[in-house]
Amino acid sequence: MLPHIHFFGFHIPMYSLMIFIGVIAYALVTIWLVEKREKTKRDEVTQLLVVSAAGFAVLGLSAYLFNALFHSIEERRLVFGGITWLGGVIGGFPAMVLLIHKYCPRFKGNALKYFDLLIPGIVLAHGFGRLGCFFGGCCFGAQTDSFLGVIFPEGSLAALKYPAPDGRSLPVYPTQLFESAFEFLLFGAMIIFYKKLRGHFLETYAFAYGAFRFALEFMRGDDRGATILFLTPSQWMSIVLITAGVLLILYSRGIIFKKLQEKTALWREEAKAYVPPRRTSRDIKILRELKELKDEGVITEEEFEAKKQEILARL
Repeated sequence: MLPHIHFFGFHIPMYSLMIFIGVIAYALVTIWLVEKREKTKRDEVTQLLVVSAAGFAVLGLSAYLFNALFHSIEERRLVFGGITWLGGVIGGFPAMVLLIHKYCPRFKGNALKYFDLLIPGIVLAHGFGRLGCFFGGCCFGAQTDSFLGVIFPEGSLAALKYPAPDGRSLPVYPTQLFESAFEFLLFGAMIIFYKKLRGHFLETYAFAYGAFRFALEFMRGDDRGATILFLTPSQWMSIVLITAGVLLILYSRGIIFKKLQEKTALWREEAKAYVPPRRTSRDIKILRELKELKDEGVITEEEFEAKKQEILARL
């Protein structure tokens, strides 16, 4: 646990630093995958990053509200504060797909495909976020006598929950590190098996992370709120995530939501016909200038037609 570091007189919270590193890693990985490997134009990649930033804002709000919901159930009164990642995923991921569909005209009809390309970067960013949890001392595990146990310092949340005689915590599972290691391994698998998993990153994440998080909850020792049944909130949300993965597979195979698939095909045709406004006005201006040159005899009819077809093809 290392809540803060001091660097040239600056007091830097480690949790915030890890989140910052995660965001940078997400952006770099997304640019590399979408622009370099998928050959997407730079302006469209930038548009995708801006829209995904808005999606992350929705994810944060969803994570905050879901956490408040489960703690309010436990306390039987309104309780706010803290976030739960799975609550953010359940609200934020659908929001990102809708935002891509709405505000990225070139990706209309392919919003799910391009959101799928964001998943490796999101997984990597989450891995750094969990390192931040370890440094901050939150999301700790239950008490253990195994060699995996970690002792948190006096004043930490783990020490308050599992106090030792010296004021520090008893050994607890470092569940933050377990989850961070899992995220990094999952990210590595997505990159190594990119060709096989491309187009299926979202389903892979839904199954892999859903199952892992469901199991990890049995090792957690911190307060995560309550539900009316025996499972933890995160376990219920893991079930929702796995169910979403099943629905995505059925959808991709054309078994369910057939009307949506038909609509998606129409949206793809609209996306192919889309012409950015700026390019349209610029090319129209060029065509007008070329017509003037043709009328003045500077260029021939054949030369004018050849340039016109070149510009129209570019559109």
